[in-house]
Amino acid sequence: MLELPQVTLCCIDTIHHALALRALRCSMREISFGRTLFLTDRSLEEAGIETRVIEPLVSREAYSQFVLKSLLPHIDTSHVLLIQWDGYAINPAAWRDEFLECDYIGATWFWHSDAMRVGNGGFSLRSRKLLVALQDSRIALAGPEDETIGRSFRPLLEREHGIRFAPEPLADGFAFEAAYPIGKPFGFHGLFNFCRVVPAEELIELTVHFTPDIARSPQLAQLGRNCLAMGLWRAAAAIFQRILDETPHDAAAAGGLSTASANAARLPPAGRNDPCPCGSGKRYKHCHGATGVPSQRPVSEPVVEKRLAHAVSVHQRGDAAAAEAIYREVLGISPGHAVAMHYLGVVEYQRGDCTKALPLLERSVASVPAEPEFKNNLGLAYAACDRERDAIAAYRAALTLKPDHAVAWNNLGLALQSINEVDSAIAAFRRACEITPTFAQARWNLSLALLLEGKFAEGWREYDWRLSLPELGKDRHRYAGPPWDGTEISGKTLLLYAEQGLGDAVQFVRYASVVARLGARVLVHAPDALCGLFASVPDVAEVLSVSAEPPRYDADLALMSLPRVFGTTLDTIPCDVPYMDVSMERRHRAREKLALGRTLLKVGLAWAGSKAHTNDRNRSCRLSMLAPLFEVPGVAWYSLQHGDAAAQIASVQGATAMAPLLPDVSLDDTAALIAELDLIISVDTSIVHIAGALARPCWVLLPFAPDWRWLLGRDDSPWYPTLKLFRQPAMRDWESVVAQVAAQLRSLASH
Repeated sequence: MLELPQVTLCCIDTIHHALALRALRCSMREISFGRTLFLTDRSLEEAGIETRVIEPLVSREAYSQFVLKSLLPHIDTSHVLLIQWDGYAINPAAWRDEFLECDYIGATWFWHSDAMRVGNGGFSLRSRKLLVALQDSRIALAGPEDETIGRSFRPLLEREHGIRFAPEPLADGFAFEAAYPIGKPFGFHGLFNFCRVVPAEELIELTVHFTPDIARSPQLAQLGRNCLAMGLWRAAAAIFQRILDETPHDAAAAGGLSTASANAARLPPAGRNDPCPCGSGKRYKHCHGATGVPSQRPVSEPVVEKRLAHAVSVHQRGDAAAAEAIYREVLGISPGHAVAMHYLGVVEYQRGDCTKALPLLERSVASVPAEPEFKNNLGLAYAACDRERDAIAAYRAALTLKPDHAVAWNNLGLALQSINEVDSAIAAFRRACEITPTFAQARWNLSLALLLEGKFAEGWREYDWRLSLPELGKDRHRYAGPPWDGTEISGKTLLLYAEQGLGDAVQFVRYASVVARLGARVLVHAPDALCGLFASVPDVAEVLSVSAEPPRYDADLALMSLPRVFGTTLDTIPCDVPYMDVSMERRHRAREKLALGRTLLKVGLAWAGSKAHTNDRNRSCRLSMLAPLFEVPGVAWYSLQHGDAAAQIASVQGATAMAPLLPDVSLDDTAALIAELDLIISVDTSIVHIAGALARPCWVLLPFAPDWRWLLGRDDSPWYPTLKLFRQPAMRDWESVVAQVAAQLRSLASH
């Protein structure tokens, strides 16, 4: 029996009385708490549980407000373990006394990409110190109470009240919710996780206690789908039937019920002492193998394998939906079929659904531990879920089984580079290239790692492998040529063309002037948004829109191949700035906008790049992460944020005074504003490159593993003399970056 005398176990619920009592009882099975408290709207008697009557909580907002401001008087122990009806303690052996060193700990929110991912409030441990701090009049409900505590007001709670939030590794050992559990945590939250913690027969019995609101919830529908994926046919049937009781015309539930019922009726053969494939937890002879249960003629193994081969074939052709249907059909016939289970997990991973993908992939790896491809795919899913070290372990396991697996070596390199183990990443990429010399992705990844370390000579050579990659727009390199190789160009016309992102084009258009000084007539083919700016680059003869047909020329080259041609080293980067300009007319309009800032320090801000960027979840952040900057006095803020992320201004405390950027503003006008601001603060986007090209002071907020162009371990840039770099000291730790920027901004604004 685990003894926790300093912890009150508490559930607050005025709707799901029976389910709430069950959650309390489950948590008490092997744990002795100082108190067990049920706050509800009716007097109930339950052995070992103290009931206190409160007013009914008729909404989520009412519940959140009660937890935020009214829980304190009911707690007299140092900590409270706050649970809900759909989350409770399941593994007392996972308890660690370190939990009590935290003021707040709950499951991590995997969908956030910053340092404030702890955590979910549905199963959470909170100190009385935190409950006292929440009485601060400045702290008001801003969405759900756990988001209010863990995100909206976390900086204030840490800074002014000394509240300690658990680090992510500790939180992962405490509880799981939306992410698949690492090991066996102490507790969990989420109805959709019942398939992992509740025996199938009990789950069937619980459906009668599900209220109409639960029956109509997306969480119950997800639980039904999870049961289907795990082959818990009878439980899935009961769940979908409960959904249909409330919503008779729910087509998805009807389809789920049909699938579950059909599979429950035609279970595949099993040994009499084996677990029943229905997932009931009973032996086959005591369940569907019992006397009197109708038998089902088994489907032959060749038929199953033929269907599976067809599924893999259509999956490889890109028809994931058709493949998924067959994978599920195969699992209906043979619930434990490892290959069908695995590639169904791959489908879910490709859709970006880690919650569904990881259980399937992990179970298939456990079923067939000698298959290297299974481990490689599991590594990809871990990497997509930001579980980098788990990904590295999976790739290494695959390579132990198949040392010549070039793709796994490449994936290992990417995972190692994501945690800044760049030397090891280079070695992994080299091994992939040795095995398959024409492996373009690995050669390009090698180039990026080399450039990141400042090894430019080899890096630029390998960098040209990007020209053969479809994902980098291989079709863009459609020019008739011949490509310029650095030979005599004086008196000839050279066409340079942009590629990849806007920032890339801005960074490398500087080389147009270098070529022109060799006597060439330089034409630049550029995206429409950049044509105006590029026309100001010295010695460029003409800038053409990408939609325009270029005139006759003697040679062409992609802008980003010019450093190779010129043999650029760290010491020879052409870094004379500014090398672009904007018209005085646009700058005058920008000055009029900035006049409202009077004598304040005028600072422009951008916090998000294009969502299409492969690493956007790490390089961009939410505006709420930058909230401490708005507390710095003497600053007038101006948004430089394009796109959907600009809408975040309205919901962030302190940001509403920021002057917005008009939705349809041109990049030329944005550049004019940048040219007139005192300072630009931005994550790694094209805004940074424009500021650098215009020689404006710019502070760049970088993720722990930066893009190659920012190199490693330095706070300046050899590409842009006016930039200052602020790097995350640990993965996804935006908080430390923002604190450092806020301190330096405070100093700058006070002078």
